[in-house]
Amino acid sequence: MTTRQALHQLAREAGIQLAYRDLAGQRQVASDEALLAVLRALGFPIRTPEEAPTLLAEWRQARLARRCEPVQVWRAGRGTPRLQLMLPAFQEGRFEIVVQCEDGAVLELIPAERYWSQDQAGQSDTPALSGYRVELALPHELPLGYHEVAIRCPDGQEARTLLVVRPPTVALPRAVGIERTWGNFLPLYALWRDEPGDGATYRRLGELVAWTRERGGEFVGTLPLLPTFLGERPYDPSPYAPVSRLFWSEFFVDPGWSPFPELVRAGELAVSGNEQGTRFVDYRTTWRERFQALAVLAREVARHERMRSEVEAWLAQRPLVPDYARFRAAVDQGERLPSPRQHHEQDQDLAEAAWIYAVAQWLANQQLAAVGRERLYLDLPLGVHPEGFDVWYWPELFAQGVSAGAPPDPFFAGGQVWGFPPLHPERIREDGYRYLRAVLAHHLQAARLLRIDHVMGFHRLYWVPAGASGREGVYVRYPAEEFYAILAIESQRAGCAVVGEDLGTVPWTVRRAMRRNGLLRMYVLPFERRDGRFTEPLPDVVASLVTHDLPPFAALWEEWGPEIQEAVLGWLAERGWLPEPESDRRAAALLGMLRFLAESPAAVVVVNLEDLWFEREPQNRPGTGLEMPNWQRLTRVGSASFARDPFVTRALAIVDTARKGGAG
Repeated sequence: MTTRQALHQLAREAGIQLAYRDLAGQRQVASDEALLAVLRALGFPIRTPEEAPTLLAEWRQARLARRCEPVQVWRAGRGTPRLQLMLPAFQEGRFEIVVQCEDGAVLELIPAERYWSQDQAGQSDTPALSGYRVELALPHELPLGYHEVAIRCPDGQEARTLLVVRPPTVALPRAVGIERTWGNFLPLYALWRDEPGDGATYRRLGELVAWTRERGGEFVGTLPLLPTFLGERPYDPSPYAPVSRLFWSEFFVDPGWSPFPELVRAGELAVSGNEQGTRFVDYRTTWRERFQALAVLAREVARHERMRSEVEAWLAQRPLVPDYARFRAAVDQGERLPSPRQHHEQDQDLAEAAWIYAVAQWLANQQLAAVGRERLYLDLPLGVHPEGFDVWYWPELFAQGVSAGAPPDPFFAGGQVWGFPPLHPERIREDGYRYLRAVLAHHLQAARLLRIDHVMGFHRLYWVPAGASGREGVYVRYPAEEFYAILAIESQRAGCAVVGEDLGTVPWTVRRAMRRNGLLRMYVLPFERRDGRFTEPLPDVVASLVTHDLPPFAALWEEWGPEIQEAVLGWLAERGWLPEPESDRRAAALLGMLRFLAESPAAVVVVNLEDLWFEREPQNRPGTGLEMPNWQRLTRVGSASFARDPFVTRALAIVDTARKGGAG
């Protein structure tokens, strides 16, 4: 094996794709420089290709020495679980298994059967690394969940693995009551009622949910509701670059909405208006004023024994919240905390600045619970801010020296560099997926439907080395079956259905895996246009006219031009979906397309409210940053107005009638 062959083999066995096919079908081959950079990000101490043969041998020896994979998956309903090991030699004697079940029960088992086969560890051409694969059949079925397993081999050595016993699928739409339903979509930061800037809060979200329910809708969808950096440094209001994926945004806390009357009075006194008369969110000013109001509330909580005791009891059940609060306070003060393992033992009490964030988290949870998790369609972003809490708290779980991104495509000729570190595919397994389990549970327990951003990341993710362009990345594989297993468990436990964002060029293997695991797909009208006609949504989709990353319907309508417009109107008329009478061709097309989606077999239909007053500007222009501005635009119409708008009422009535009586 040559040096270069060893480098390529090491990359393959570490999960790196040596090549991929772009949208034009052209094969793009990874450079040796990119392979070396990504291998270093994966933890290999490699500087030159000449070091690859030695590292490859060490890598294979280490995999053989641990005897089994850190995680193994078993589908419930397929009989008793089986565990797999790879041993350096055939062993006579008895295997003993101790299972620490998730519920605390301990089982000491002797395998009912075992099956041996000889194998080559890692496809090695070095005879010394050949091993024996043994499969052990457990004598008992195990409940759904995560079970820690210790296997004592006949030679006295022990192997450990996490056995994930999963249900067949995630929670399905029928099981959670959202089959043939519809809901509205609006970014929460953009929402206002009487005057622009009068407060995008969880209370406003609750009002939108209540109004949607009055119109016949089942839920409200919005962008991620996670905390973001809104101070001077760092500053990034993007909902897809959160400080953490484990907490709710303090920005949307309404200081005047609390279970304690005395706290409500304090919050009302502390609130002041801001951003009046503007079209954009002034995040810095608004957050500064809201934080001052939260500080008043936090002091009130600290002074009242009953309130303080309730918050402290809530914190005692959520040990990560104090660490998060300390982190946020330190960032605000321009300080850098030592690793959480060091400071946790030294500082148990929360200083006043951290206490504000702790109380804010308590209020955020209270207020979201009041909105009602059965009425929310939430969004889980792919990554977190590189300077955020999650990367600070679990640095070993994130690959350093690389960024997640996307290869070149017709919209981004230079590829994309998203600026956040990807999860390390092997270390999250070695940690038993505790971080991913917590992230999924946090979102699934707060919603009825959850969108997984860039679901292809369950399978592979494009890594771009630091300092490189989006053209110079490579794909790194992830253990998709393990991701789906955890998602299935957490989804079933929470009673929340799941939709995967699978837009664009997605390998057929991804969509096949989504179908097998019960995930809904996304159907977005512009991507389904064939001249003036549209493909019909299938039953396993969430259907919509547009997404937050696309121009709204009014802009698309203009972009299509007279010829396509005429074809679309003709097609809608032919199918009987055009409203009568309707003199405005654009309005007729919008109502007709909404009826088309609503009468379709799609499991769920989502209405972008901004389309109903013909907004032309998108909430985000991918790849352009904050200068456009992205994630900052307020709606052109406030809820007090659009709730009474005759056209909005008519459009939603068409959707509701078609969903509840249309052909499926």
